[in-house]
Amino acid sequence: MYVDAHNHLELYGDKLNEALKDIRENHIITLACSMDEESYLFARSLSKDNQIIIPCFGVHPWRAHNNYKDLDRFEKYIKETPIIGEIGLDFHWVLERERYPNQLKVLKYFLEKAREYNKVTNLHTKGAEREILDLIKQYNLRTPIIHWYSGPVDLISKFIEYGCYFTISVDIGYSKLTEEIVKTIPIDRILTETDGPTALEWVNGEYGYPSYIKNIVNKISTIKNLPEKEVKKAIEDNLKTLINI
Repeated sequence: MYVDAHNHLELYGDKLNEALKDIRENHIITLACSMDEESYLFARSLSKDNQIIIPCFGVHPWRAHNNYKDLDRFEKYIKETPIIGEIGLDFHWVLERERYPNQLKVLKYFLEKAREYNKVTNLHTKGAEREILDLIKQYNLRTPIIHWYSGPVDLISKFIEYGCYFTISVDIGYSKLTEEIVKTIPIDRILTETDGPTALEWVNGEYGYPSYIKNIVNKISTIKNLPEKEVKKAIEDNLKTLINI
């Protein structure tokens, strides 16, 4: 099976049925990450009829300023979700610095609960890679997934030393940094992701369906000089070490 370790299914809109068909026909285990409560409930409803869709609950840092109050209302979702995500910090795309304290408050709540319930986390680190690394260590988290890493290459070894996994996304083949990152990360720490249809549009203008994951696997195999089937199997095994499928 293929692995899409970070997707946002609510973004497909009127093309959702095509995306779900794509997932089923290509046997793509999909971690449906949420931005907030509403998107999680949407993903959870889809998972009832699609067993290879795994709904993940979190509050995205872009939505933290709308969700930093009464955080304990989220505990019921944290208990039931196999992976907490998408959570994290964003000091790059979020230009309003006054929102950073709320990002941190929300993230710390989720990290505390992740530690309490021994949950895997799916982490957004844009522009805050060092801060995230420090928090991972501070909260003694279980094997986090670092989503679409684009930070300093010299920090990768520190994340790997802790036990982190990394998703490789749709910019592979377009980004020299991503190519360098793939070369740096061992195959037993790599996962693949599409990040929803708009991520590929951001990269090359093409609408991104879930089966684009095949292109990512192909490009990883080329960079790593490994057979494509071996890369596909390794990525599936990597996800299975994190959660029961």
